[in-house]
Amino acid sequence: MARPKRHGGHAEEFHQDERWLITYADMITLLLAVFIVMYALSDTNVRKFTAFAESVSAAFNTDIFRGSKAITVTAGQDTAPGTDSFDAGSGVIASDQRAVEASIKDFAVQQGIAEQVSVERVPEGIAIRIGDVLLFASGRARLDPRSAAVLHQVVAAVRPLPNRLRVEGHTDDTPPAGPFYSDNWSLSTGRALAVLAAMAGDGIDPARLSAAGYAEFEPLVPNLDDASRARNRRVDILILYPGGESGQPFSSAEPSPGGTQ
Repeated sequence: MARPKRHGGHAEEFHQDERWLITYADMITLLLAVFIVMYALSDTNVRKFTAFAESVSAAFNTDIFRGSKAITVTAGQDTAPGTDSFDAGSGVIASDQRAVEASIKDFAVQQGIAEQVSVERVPEGIAIRIGDVLLFASGRARLDPRSAAVLHQVVAAVRPLPNRLRVEGHTDDTPPAGPFYSDNWSLSTGRALAVLAAMAGDGIDPARLSAAGYAEFEPLVPNLDDASRARNRRVDILILYPGGESGQPFSSAEPSPGGTQ
């Protein structure tokens, strides 16, 4: 007896009905990839995002974050967009400033020295300004013992950052008192070097550090009275960012004439 023939198209017809599973599986895979990328980007580490942004801009040979003129991959460091390209209040410099300021300001308030310490935005990046009364005796460049706690807090705030640091000494327009320094150039430079040495001794890589003395020639305010002169006598610790706010490359070795680097 002849065996009944099976429906020849049954298997093929079954697979055709199930082909939507292939498209569905592809869609699920793509959604999974999207969610993985979104999860990776959910980390609010702005520094990582900045590095990613610079890499993408260089790879596509254009400043995609500002729509400015095209740049070449072979232009070296200039290929990356300036930090101001994506630093409008929530970028790398702003994020770092908030973290540094929170750390140092909390300490300053607890110690009752908030009037003598500030964290400010400057063209090169971020400046930590410390009044000289917290660090030195009048006319001297040897650190007082009481300066150790302040500088240790500064070191703790800047240590996690990869940036170069420049220590700047500033005086008022009054010649130094005492026999130790003949002019404000040597006094301001000596103070900058003393702070630099203290930071290096507290664990900051010396390769990140530089020093400059500016004497009385970069005052914050005009030297009109004792209060304004006291404000101008300071040590600034600058956290340097490539291009600063201008988006143009700059050298960290550019003190004013007579400065020491």
